Amino acid sequence: MVSIEKYSKAREPAADALRVHPDQIVFTASNIIELVANLSVEEHPYLIIEDQTVVGFFILDLDYSTRVDFTDSFTLGVRALLVDLRYQGRGIATKAIRLLSAYVQEYYPQFDNVQLTVNCRNKAAYDCYLKCGFEDTGTLYLGGPVGPQHVMKFQLGTH
Repeated sequence: MVSIEKYSKAREPAADALRVHPDQIVFTASNIIELVANLSVEEHPYLIIEDQTVVGFFILDLDYSTRVDFTDSFTLGVRALLVDLRYQGRGIATKAIRLLSAYVQEYYPQFDNVQLTVNCRNKAAYDCYLKCGFEDTGTLYLGGPVGPQHVMKFQLGTH
């Protein structure tokens, strides 16, 4: 069973062991512990769990609208989502993303939608987000470190 939980020090060694395929490194975080240590109070790290094993990671960014110029203050950002290479291809990312709607509505009710960017070259992630109900807004974010990114949005309470 797949679930999401807040990042904790107890799970830090398992989070540190997460890896992606070499060709995916440019699209996501490579050093989770360092990333978490540098997060602001408005950036909440989460773990993706399958049967009590840490298999992935992501950040919910409550201050997303101040970091990018294509959204509003009612938007919660999702950043740095990854699933460990040993667990990819099993639908784990899809299951975790589908859990987000109810989770965000319960714990972050001040937000109307969830938004993220995905690199235009990362077709697998793009297709996964579409499958989970995200819509491509038609806007490209050009401020990413490795090229243009699709801006994708999920309206809460409608899916």
